[in-house]
Amino acid sequence: MSTNGIIIFDGPDGVGKTTLINHIKKKYNNSYYMHLRVHKNMKLWHTASARYAIRKKLEGKLVLLDRHWPSEQCYAYIYRNGPSYNPRFLYNRLKDQKTFYVWCIPEDIERVKENHRINRELRHEEYHDIDKVVDYYYYHWFGKPDRSNFLSTLSPLRDRKDFMRYDMFKDGYKLDEFTNKIMKNKNYAIHL
Repeated sequence: MSTNGIIIFDGPDGVGKTTLINHIKKKYNNSYYMHLRVHKNMKLWHTASARYAIRKKLEGKLVLLDRHWPSEQCYAYIYRNGPSYNPRFLYNRLKDQKTFYVWCIPEDIERVKENHRINRELRHEEYHDIDKVVDYYYYHWFGKPDRSNFLSTLSPLRDRKDFMRYDMFKDGYKLDEFTNKIMKNKNYAIHL
C-alpha cells in the first residue's frame, strides 16, 4: 500500500480534524503536516500550499493538509461576500496528483453546533457562531447546498470516490480502524 500522497481534511471548527490528523501522523513517520488559516490572498495561499504539498508528495511524504480550498467555499459566505476565487483549476491540479479528501462532518450537526458554543466559553475560538458553516459542510456532503459555487458542482460529495466522510461521534473512538479505511480508500481512488 502506498503511503505517500496528499490528503485534505476539511470541515468546520471542532469536528475532530486535528485529532484524526495527529493520529495519522503518529502512525506514518513519513507524514508532513500543513495547517492552513485565513490569508489576505486566499487564491495565492492555496495555490502556493498546493504546489508545496505536491513537491512533498513527490519526495515520498504523506501530506496531511488541515483545511484547503473547500474551507474558502464554505466559510467565505458567512464572513465575507463569498469565495475570493474559483478553485476549479486548483481542484483539477490536485486531482491529477490523486489528492484524497476527508470531509469531517458528523451526522449530528446540532451536537457540533452545541459543542462549539460550549468550547467558545472555555477557549479562544476564531469564529463566534459557526452554525451556518456547519450547515454548508453538511449540505455539500448530502447534496443539498443552497449556494451555487464550484464546491456545489461536486455535490453530493458522498457520491465521489475521492471523498470520504469522518464522523467524530461515530468514528472518533476507533481511530486506527478509520485511519486504515482512509489509506485503503486513498489508494483505491488513485486507480480510478
